[in-house]
Amino acid sequence: MAESTDTDQNVDRDGRQEIDVSVIIPAYNCESLVEETIRSVTSQELLDQRLEIIAVDDGSTDATFSVLSRLSELIDELTVFTIPNSGSASAPRNVGLDHARGRYVFFLDADDKLAPNALRRLVTVADDTNSGVVLCKLGEFGSQKRASNVPTQAFKKTVYEVDYIDSKAYTTLGALKLYRRSILQENDIRFPLGYTIGEDQPFAMEAYFHSPHVSILADRVYYWARGRDDGTNVTSQGQSARKHYLKIKTLIGVIANGPETGSRRSTLLRRPLTANAGVRTVFGKPWLLDFGRDERQKMVTEFQELITPLWNDELRASGTLESQLLIDQLAAGDIESLEAISNSIANNEPIPLKFDESQSQFFYQSARGSQSDNLNLKLNTRGQAIWRTGSDLHLRGSLGIDGDSRGPDTAQMVWTHRRDSVDKRFTVDLTHTANIGEGGSVQFEVAIPIDQLDRPGEWDAFVEASWGTFTLSSRFGKSKAPSINTSPTFVGSPVCAAIIYTRFGNLTIDVGPTQKYLSPDNTGIAEVAGKLTLFKNEVATLRGDLEYFAGAKVQSSKRTQSIDAEFVKYSGDCASVVIPRSVFKHGPYIISLIDVEGNLHTIDDSSSKRISLRQLRHGAS
Repeated sequence: MAESTDTDQNVDRDGRQEIDVSVIIPAYNCESLVEETIRSVTSQELLDQRLEIIAVDDGSTDATFSVLSRLSELIDELTVFTIPNSGSASAPRNVGLDHARGRYVFFLDADDKLAPNALRRLVTVADDTNSGVVLCKLGEFGSQKRASNVPTQAFKKTVYEVDYIDSKAYTTLGALKLYRRSILQENDIRFPLGYTIGEDQPFAMEAYFHSPHVSILADRVYYWARGRDDGTNVTSQGQSARKHYLKIKTLIGVIANGPETGSRRSTLLRRPLTANAGVRTVFGKPWLLDFGRDERQKMVTEFQELITPLWNDELRASGTLESQLLIDQLAAGDIESLEAISNSIANNEPIPLKFDESQSQFFYQSARGSQSDNLNLKLNTRGQAIWRTGSDLHLRGSLGIDGDSRGPDTAQMVWTHRRDSVDKRFTVDLTHTANIGEGGSVQFEVAIPIDQLDRPGEWDAFVEASWGTFTLSSRFGKSKAPSINTSPTFVGSPVCAAIIYTRFGNLTIDVGPTQKYLSPDNTGIAEVAGKLTLFKNEVATLRGDLEYFAGAKVQSSKRTQSIDAEFVKYSGDCASVVIPRSVFKHGPYIISLIDVEGNLHTIDDSSSKRISLRQLRHGAS
């Protein structure tokens, strides 16, 4: 896309030089950080007078306002306001919006910073695509992990002029984006007051509603979000159940009054209703402790009126068992059942379920006699002992559904070949079902003849349990007794199989086995097999167990901050990481791989050597 030229000299209707973007910074007790934040804006590559910075102090008790006032005397683009403390970013952001003149508005927190040339790129994309909102990739820096996670789901790739639902933009409702100001002004979009965390969600949602489309920039980090360890930032302090209730109710109301219907509306409602940050943050122990009975009854009446027209089978299917049952009772206005379910949640006890023999399904019996069925149930399994006799593997453990007092009729252990999806089934002995354990668990024991896993490769263990024709399945091994040894165990001489626990703790048998499990010193982390220079980059070839890795970061010896690197996986045991010249030109560097759960693993570079492009191609094949 073409960059905006520096020769444009547009003026507004009052004859003043037009502002491209207004950067609005709410500030509270950031005296040691806010100058770095503002300097990251003044260093942006936009012409003078086409950028304005509006910093609004929210009644800080430290020297934040003094620092801002001093900076405003040095920086022409900076205007500073102060208001009595409001306790959230909403009020100062709204003040900033009231004074903004830019064609676009960008919200920047007072302890974060912009990457170089971020605003110019954002404005260029907004102009070229006519996008109402432009999202940009965030990265983390600082001494601590942020109180809230940096969004990732919408940032798999850069896309232009896309629907905000199809592109997953709706999954990130933070304020830290570029907004076309005319959309905010014409539709009177402002930040709601009255709560501290999540106030940006209805704001962003309404902006999406009124945008012709959005664009998402994922090619690099444009916004650096700081992790702080001083505990003074608002997000890390949390908020009460009362404010969570207001947050949820506000967002539901915005979506309910918005333009979306059907499946699109149900998709948006998952966040305030069935997701982890939905009704579960209010009901349970907080609801019982923070609200009196009269107030609880009022909440139930309010919620019933709000969600009854919205609660449908599609939305309900997206929830956990707890969220399904809570919202079922809210929609029914059943305060007695809500209190019973909340009491179970508060005491960390399973919600009692019943089994309908004729329908072969579980249900919850409400205090008023109605039934909630089609529940999202989870089969819980736990390994208690594992041993071998000859070529047979013996397992003892427990399985069950929380809240079930009946126990399954039958169970099987299913071994699934990871590559070929072939199943081998073994009947589980449930002779210990006379005494149902806490939470509906029963004891089981099974013997696995390893020679019946007759296909080379990795076989993953699952447990499948049945109540009549109702069946649940679960991966086996992650939950286990501390006494279980998770080191690889080898079968046969010569070795014909390895019994292992994966990086995620689940049980697997590797028939063959592959060489990676034969060394007792093998940590399972990949190694750098060789390096080559390709154009302006250096390519490191990796060998080892790469099955569960999805990305990479590199860090030079001259910098403390790691950056994203291109990760190319050829197979489960061969991949490459492309290291930019900006990193390897400084000398030694560190490569870390990112697993599918987002964890970082530093890999061994000690045995690497220079290789040729021909060798790389041969290794990939």
